[in-house]
Amino acid sequence: MSKQVARPQILVIADDFTGGNDAGVSLALTGMTVNVAFTLPSTEETDVLVVNSDSRAFDAPQASSRVRALALACHADSRALWLKKMDSTLRGNPGAEVEALMQVTGKNLAIVAPAFPLAGRTTEEGLCLINGVPVTQTEFASDPKTPVASADICAVLQAQTTITCRAMSLSDYLQRLTEPAADMPQIWVVDAQSNADLDAIVVEAMERNDTPLLVGSAGICDALARHIQTASSRRLLAIVGSMSEIAQRQIAVVRRNPQVETVFIDIEDMLKGAVTGYVARIIGVLASGKHCIVHTCPDTDARHHIPHLCARWQVSRAQLGEKICQFLGQLTRQVADDISPAALYLSGGDVAMAVAEALGATGFRISDRVAQCVPYGHFVGGYWQRPVMTKAGGFGDETTLRQVLNYVEEKMSE
Repeated sequence: MSKQVARPQILVIADDFTGGNDAGVSLALTGMTVNVAFTLPSTEETDVLVVNSDSRAFDAPQASSRVRALALACHADSRALWLKKMDSTLRGNPGAEVEALMQVTGKNLAIVAPAFPLAGRTTEEGLCLINGVPVTQTEFASDPKTPVASADICAVLQAQTTITCRAMSLSDYLQRLTEPAADMPQIWVVDAQSNADLDAIVVEAMERNDTPLLVGSAGICDALARHIQTASSRRLLAIVGSMSEIAQRQIAVVRRNPQVETVFIDIEDMLKGAVTGYVARIIGVLASGKHCIVHTCPDTDARHHIPHLCARWQVSRAQLGEKICQFLGQLTRQVADDISPAALYLSGGDVAMAVAEALGATGFRISDRVAQCVPYGHFVGGYWQRPVMTKAGGFGDETTLRQVLNYVEEKMSE
């Protein structure tokens, strides 16, 4: 049976291999899995898929055709974020490739910010500067394969596209984002002289419901990584399948925290296979920046109703437990396909094993211990490479889960 096509959260189209790697490395450092694909469609599970069009030295029509074909071959989810990696010195075919990607993705707005301040590349009044000097006055103007003819970024883009291109300051950009979206496609070239400028460009773009196409060099990729790290570095997804009294008291303690939201899953819904609504609720909690505690036990008396539940559904206790664990494993997998919290906390041995299997793990590498009774480590294999914490259902005291949350907020975000 053929493998299912991967559905990454972020897709990056780069015009050369090393540029693709430059785009992916900072995203990988956030804990996301990043694959650079040599062939498409990709079947490897990944958070970020980087595709190299190898089109920098093509003519514009060839580059456009190549990018369009690759973008279509990605079979991207409609919620995926697209990023066009371009050269910070304007080499290649940025205009043709941006237009092609806008057409495939249906984006009406592309935000172009090729600045890479750490490498001396800045954008000022729409011009590409290298250490303060227009790129046309540097060695890149005589590049043997792809010489740069103009430092005016809009001029370079509009030599290959008919889409309207506007250069603007950062303040103008922030103002324009508050205005109603244009009906016709537009390309905005935004000035940036620092990482803080790039951070502002990315953060505000990501706030839009109709996220624009982001276009830039490794600088904007680094800014996107910083945004992702900030948004996800302190969120815990806890899956508590244990019905022990101490596990319920641990949940009760953290429920008082305004940064925590609990999602109770009714066992009746599990047995009916009603997973979609729960996935959406959990993703919503994590996206809001809160910790999400998923639990299946409403109170300490619930465990006494298990015999009646088994009788009604005509299953044994073991079969019921297996169904619950499989449901929680698939639930976690679907959430992880959409959003990446800082870490997973799995309470209950059978639940932890079901989640590990659902995420494709082949083992667990232990590296530390939290709150005296919570092993900390990473799954071996699979595609979830962020930290995982496990706890036996009856272990710990009332403060154990709170200590885990403190660890995530204080230690893992440093």
